[in-house]
Amino acid sequence: MSLARNVYGILDRSASSRYGDQPAFGFEGEQRTFVEVRDRALQVAGGLARAGIRPGDKVAVMMGNRFEWIEVFFGLSALGAVCVPVNVLLTGPEIEHVCRDSGARTLVVDEIGVQSTARLDVTFDLVVTVGSAAAPQGAAATSYDDLVAAGGLPDDHVGPGLDDPFILYYSSGTTGLPKAAVHTHNGVLWNAFGQVQGLGLQKENRYAVIPSFSWAAGFHNLVIALVWIGGYSQVRPTGGASMESIVEMVEEHAITHVMLVPSLLRELVGRPDLMKRLSDSPLTWIVTGAEPVPVTVIEGVCRGIPGVDVCQGYGLSEFPTITTVLMADEVFDHEGSAGRALPHTDLAVRDSEGVIRREGTGELLVRSLATMAGYHERPEQTAEAFRDGWLHTGDLVELDAEGFMTVVGRTKDMIISGGLNVYPKEIEDVIARIPGVVETAVVGIPHKRFGETAVAIVVTDDPDFDVSQVDVECAEHLASYKRPRRTIVRTERLPRNANAKLLKRELRPWAAEQIVSESVVS
Repeated sequence: MSLARNVYGILDRSASSRYGDQPAFGFEGEQRTFVEVRDRALQVAGGLARAGIRPGDKVAVMMGNRFEWIEVFFGLSALGAVCVPVNVLLTGPEIEHVCRDSGARTLVVDEIGVQSTARLDVTFDLVVTVGSAAAPQGAAATSYDDLVAAGGLPDDHVGPGLDDPFILYYSSGTTGLPKAAVHTHNGVLWNAFGQVQGLGLQKENRYAVIPSFSWAAGFHNLVIALVWIGGYSQVRPTGGASMESIVEMVEEHAITHVMLVPSLLRELVGRPDLMKRLSDSPLTWIVTGAEPVPVTVIEGVCRGIPGVDVCQGYGLSEFPTITTVLMADEVFDHEGSAGRALPHTDLAVRDSEGVIRREGTGELLVRSLATMAGYHERPEQTAEAFRDGWLHTGDLVELDAEGFMTVVGRTKDMIISGGLNVYPKEIEDVIARIPGVVETAVVGIPHKRFGETAVAIVVTDDPDFDVSQVDVECAEHLASYKRPRRTIVRTERLPRNANAKLLKRELRPWAAEQIVSESVVS
């Protein structure tokens, strides 16, 4: 059976090499070697084939992190079916949209996923239940154990090609119903290869998998790259991540690499005891991303863990999942930057006049063999996204002559006040430095004279927080047209979607409601 030219092929290559009997993954006290993962993946593929699943069929997967997720991921690749990860944090209507939009007729679900799928108004031809999960009433079902018991694929099975679709990742839905980015085997492999080269990964690396496998970052940040070169991934159960538990994981499993979202970094900055433990651990590398990280947070972590490289990255579900990275030795010379493109990626910007430039301010454009093939059954949106041969990200950035990229906001978030462009992130970075500020966001609201005006929203846990500090700091660091005309203090955390991305579309009307008349923000 020749399956080398697809995602499963990298697992097969590692299993067939000199380190095939070495641990590839660990989860809750157990480890699986490359050979064991490969053999189980082939059993999944064979079981699905006998159940009637054919190459190209869509299979929805809704599970928490566990060994079975890994086996299903590589099993679907070997079979040539298309994996449709369903975010375990989604609600019923959101899950129904993903299943209907993708055309998935098979569902693989565990105890975590079944809590949300039990009442779905979606009919599946087959439901595969994992662990103690029970199938929705009336559904044709089989247990995972029974599925894999009958053996693997036949020897003459021909695996999928590089250009065949492998996985659909649905967007976060910050502006409406999610749409699916279609990724081929080729794109997934290039995404992984770019990380091996660009991040200098080695076989000895041990990675802590914190994100859910249902997110693009779950498999595609380091995990597949490490499978390729014989590295190790320790998988954390989905949900409830705290820095205390992650530090324990790093210590127990001799972790060298980890990805931490900004909220976890903020928690870490406030815990010098945890930073000291990480300094004494085998950890050598932290990467953060998902949203722009305040410089104060990066500085705090770098000072608190001097022996650990803290890198800031930028990526997207449309791929590459790590598009750029700011290496540790570049952090202080390029404050606030998300770094430079990895070797398999090319960057440019489209300026306000629509001209594509190699440096300047504008919408970030990406070219890479790792980018998605397009949006699932959305030809018009695909054409719009790939205008002029570049993937349009929707992110506003500054790209300098050396190739360093700094995110200044979303194209939809940019505020045009009196004909001048105001970038919320620039204001947010100033406000984030003020003591007592837990979170901050700047949004534009309608203004009779200027068209839009900036309003700052500050989340604080300090009952004596002095809002005038915002005016003082902004007056010192920002031009007058950039300064917020009003600051609103709230104790409730900022709204975020299931992937922890900030929902400014909810904050704008909320902020406008807090301001009772235009005269307040004149």
